[in-house]
Formats: sequence, C-alpha cells, structure tokens
Amino acid sequence: MSALAELERSLRQDGAYGQLATSHSHRAVREDSLGFVIGRDALTADWVASGPQPITITADLGEMIAYSVGPPEARWHGHRWITREDDRIVRETLVEDRDRERNAPAAFPPLGELRAGLGQFSAGDSAILPPGFPIEANALADRLHRAWNGRAFDEYRADWLTNLVTDLPDATFHFERAIVGDGQAAILWRVHGHTREGQRIRLIGSSLFTGSNDETIVDRAAMRAQSTRDLIDYSQTG
Repeated sequence: MSALAELERSLRQDGAYGQLATSHSHRAVREDSLGFVIGRDALTADWVASGPQPITITADLGEMIAYSVGPPEARWHGHRWITREDDRIVRETLVEDRDRERNAPAAFPPLGELRAGLGQFSAGDSAILPPGFPIEANALADRLHRAWNGRAFDEYRADWLTNLVTDLPDATFHFERAIVGDGQAAILWRVHGHTREGQRIRLIGSSLFTGSNDETIVDRAAMRAQSTRDLIDYSQTG
C-alpha cells in the first residue's frame, strides 16, 4: 500500500489528523470542482469537520488512489490525486461523487471559449496532451478526445459521457495528468462548457481504467451548484 493510501485510511477512518503536520506542506492546496482549500491549517480543519468514516481503498497507483466511503446503503466514491515536493504533499486534486451542500463560487470571468458544437478543439485523431503525460496512456486519451471533442460517440460508449454531453452540449475536454502502473491507468481531466440555459460550468473528472471494471467519477453536486448561478453577461466585460 502506498504512502498516500495509508494516509487516506489513517485520516478518513482513524481520525489521525496530526499526521497532516508531516505529510503536507504548510502551503498545500486542495482543489475540487467548486474551488480551493488553501493551507495545511484549512485542510486540517476540513478533515476534522468531516469526522471518521469507514473507507475501502479500491485502487492504488501511488500518487492517485480510488476509494469508497461509508456503509453499503449510502456509499460514495472518490479519486484523490497528489503532487509532492521534498516528500510533502503540496497539491491535491479531489473528485468525489457524494451529495453535499457547498456554496457555489463567484462567477468565473469569461476566458473566451467558443460556443461551437465541437468546442475549441478540432476533431483530429490525437488529443492535445500536457508535458509528462505517459505514452502508455496516449491511446486512452486519444479515444476520449475523439469521443468528446470529436463527438464520435460510437468509438467510446459510457453512461457518464452520454450524461455530460446531454447536460453540456458545447463543452470541451482537457487532459491534465495520467498515471500508469500494474495494468491500470488513471487520467485526470477537466470539462469546460455551458448548460443549455447558459450557465458556465467547470468540472474536474477522473477516470480509472483497469481492463475489467473501469470507473469514472464526476462531481455532479458541483455541477448542480454551478448550474444555479446567475448567467454571465459576456457583453459587459471589458
């Protein structure tokens, strides 16, 4: 079991919050689809507020873990990605499918994205990938790119993809990171787009490919929160 998996179990199940003093940098940041928790003290307070819960680690790729939390009748799932510096965690990206209430963040300023049906990217065969993206995950990323940005849904069929494209018809799919190991691959990605009513949506998603029981998690609670915001008036921006 990786250090991250052991830490998750200690924090989530045993309430050993004192471990954060050595596992995380004082400037550590956690991001999810609704915003940021900034600083180790704020992260500690967030863990304390959540309280101990039973957890099962379902996949462990070192700097990315998948897990399920809670009793069988009310179980939810999550993926946690981390970045370390000097053996301490400086950044977490968290994707969970649990229902929860959080205040929606302030409206994002416009960034100039297009509203065309295929979004900003062409429908080419190859995804635009960040530096350091492992070559072993390129084929998976290309398939997702063609399905989402190229709208070639016959090539990749999945309920989560069908649901997202129904809710966000103009969205574009951006790849951020991937980890490959032990016959598994995980891809961290983002979707930027608009609802049919016009609210701008930014979501983080995480896909785990095991060859038999693939799992994709999207924060639907964050999407609901963002979809209730007032529409952005693009004509009033300078």
